Amino acid sequence: MNFTDAGIGSKILDVATGTGKQAVAFARKGFDVIGVDLSEAMLKVAIDKNKYENARFEIADAVNLPFKDNSFDVSCVSFALHDMLSTVREKALKEMARVTKPEGMIIIVDYALPENRIRRFLIYHFIKSYEGKYYLEFIKSDLKSLLGKSGIEIKEELPVLLGAGRILKGRKRRKNYRNERAG
Repeated sequence: MNFTDAGIGSKILDVATGTGKQAVAFARKGFDVIGVDLSEAMLKVAIDKNKYENARFEIADAVNLPFKDNSFDVSCVSFALHDMLSTVREKALKEMARVTKPEGMIIIVDYALPENRIRRFLIYHFIKSYEGKYYLEFIKSDLKSLLGKSGIEIKEELPVLLGAGRILKGRKRRKNYRNERAG
């Protein structure tokens, strides 16, 4: 959350919010937050633990977000992209870019592999033992290239969890991504 540098009054979208932990953290800091997820059960947990009027939760599909273009100052997704088919992941990122304001911030938190070969081997096999079938494809994919293709320019990367994860801080390119594709 602190990685966003979001200003006072920022509108934030938390995609695949799950139990809403991140959305509630943003709300606690005074931001207007909408958390979306496909799972009613997860959203029920989020709604039950939410104590803030400036946070709300909705059922929504990340590949078809029910918001107007350029609605949010910050859009984020944490540990969800690795659970998506590559085609779904691409659509979700394009949707996040669409609903984020030009020059708005897009935060991606998900798995990565450390540079150290031994740590890389151990982390890869450990996470592979409990993650779903999409993890293998995700970890081998070029996420940075996909972000660029989705209209998101990476500004900063921060390794976390001893290199097993990373936070990518990006900005939506000034031009609307749909207009770039059409033109």
